[in-house]
Amino acid sequence: MSNQAVQKRVNNHVFMQEIRRLFNEDGKKSVTFVVRGMSMRPFLDDGRDKVILAPPRKPRKGDVVLAEFTAKRYALHRVIAIKDGIYTMRGDGNPLSMKEQFTENNIVGIADGFIRKGKFVSTGSFKWRAYSFVWELLKPIRRILLAIYRRI
Repeated sequence: MSNQAVQKRVNNHVFMQEIRRLFNEDGKKSVTFVVRGMSMRPFLDDGRDKVILAPPRKPRKGDVVLAEFTAKRYALHRVIAIKDGIYTMRGDGNPLSMKEQFTENNIVGIADGFIRKGKFVSTGSFKWRAYSFVWELLKPIRRILLAIYRRI
């Protein structure tokens, strides 16, 4: 199979199973795809930005994880808490009360980087770590900031 981009909408569950297959059977080190949805705004935009997903591993707080949080329902969100093998995640653009939980077995992959506005950003870079740190500090006023961002 060539590395040509394929632009076709498929069922999310089918897509996630294909990603798992690529990691398990084909031994792929990463899978890149366009993000869908607004839950990771303001950093990631629907249809514009891409995620570079690495095979599953034990996530840490702050990692952006693609996981199945209920049967056939998936989200690419940031891990905000870990307790007794249960991971809690939330989208950067979601209300503080909106959270999903999953176990390590439900991880499809972990973000290694992003292509944002055509430029690569590694999740290990200073820029990404600074963004993550500042965004966490802004938790009390995120709702206001996101409302302003949506209007710009």
